[in-house]
Amino acid sequence: MPAEAPPPALRQQIYHLQLRARVLQQMVLAATDPTALAQALAEAGAVEDELATLQPAPHSAAEAAVYPESAASVTRSSAVTQLKATVRLRMAHVPTGIYHLLDAQSDPLVEVVVENFAPGRQRRLRIQATLEGYSANAIATLELAPRGRAEATRSVALLPTLFPEHTQAVQELTRATVAVLVEDLDDGKVETHETLPVWLLARNAAPLAVHDPTNGSWVDLSRYFGAFVTPNQREVMHFLRQAADRHPDRQLAGYQSDVTLQVRALFDALKYTANITYVNSLVMFNPDQGARGQRVRLPRETLQEAQANCIDGTLLFASLLEAITLNPALVFVPGHAFVGWESTPNSNRWDYLETTMIGTNDFLEANAIGRQKALFWEQQAATPAKAHLFRRWPLQTLRTEYGVTPLE
Repeated sequence: MPAEAPPPALRQQIYHLQLRARVLQQMVLAATDPTALAQALAEAGAVEDELATLQPAPHSAAEAAVYPESAASVTRSSAVTQLKATVRLRMAHVPTGIYHLLDAQSDPLVEVVVENFAPGRQRRLRIQATLEGYSANAIATLELAPRGRAEATRSVALLPTLFPEHTQAVQELTRATVAVLVEDLDDGKVETHETLPVWLLARNAAPLAVHDPTNGSWVDLSRYFGAFVTPNQREVMHFLRQAADRHPDRQLAGYQSDVTLQVRALFDALKYTANITYVNSLVMFNPDQGARGQRVRLPRETLQEAQANCIDGTLLFASLLEAITLNPALVFVPGHAFVGWESTPNSNRWDYLETTMIGTNDFLEANAIGRQKALFWEQQAATPAKAHLFRRWPLQTLRTEYGVTPLE
């Protein structure tokens, strides 16, 4: 069966801790004085410690290989057909903005486990899944070995392809239905046909994690924010010319020259030329109180609107850094994101910047606060149970190892 929900008293305790965590996250975000920031970070870390003991942390899909048995609605009795099909919904919230980057094996929408109980008889099955009104059919045809053999039980992961013209209109949280059909090709009859409710997240909602109903946990999707880093977009490339004017040598040469001077030139150009202002726009409608995600502006939209929340500023700055051939990183900590960059190539030595301070502080102050936050949360995440408290995704890694390409 799906993971059992925690008792009401525990849910209430988690709820109040989450509310407290949000308040502290806002305090951390607002603090620009190192002493005040240290106090806020200490309190936030203590709350995250308590939450870590009460609820599971986000995991990668690969870590979710073992999960409880999930019941399915079977059209025909397995006692009669000697077949059993169990349908598991693996994604309760569908991230429409980055869905095309997901892989069926690591991040499926549904999983169907089929079992053959017939001795001495091979079975041929066709399995279909579709997100009704939004996707093509995902189809798998397979053979099951007779009972007792290794291939008598098979697991099929399905990720139906979304129609871009249909999901383009999903601007708010939208209810949808996944339909799964399992057919016995030997007798032409339906073994299982059922529908499962899901939520479609808005196109500009980029989730840090999605809920896996099979075990009640969260699957970490933070790496897919790398798709919103768009170094080759025309507005980004055009802005680099303005940023170069802020550099003493009037050029941005990547690792061929002083890295800090170049990062500072980008910061000053965003501050004085683009007039970027921080706007706290975190609202993303999601049915689960613990849903982890955020609305996102693409870097060109941030430049056009001259406003950014923490993730918008991080994505814009990372786009500019990658465009000048530096290796930026997206850094995620509880309730917040900021940008980092590798100080020298392939050194794994990192520096950081708090992008929400672009409109109010100078580069050295924003640099110091970014370093302080990174140091605190990286230390907090030293144990595997709390590794999710500090996630640093180098763009070089996302591009080469995970195949996360720019959305535009």
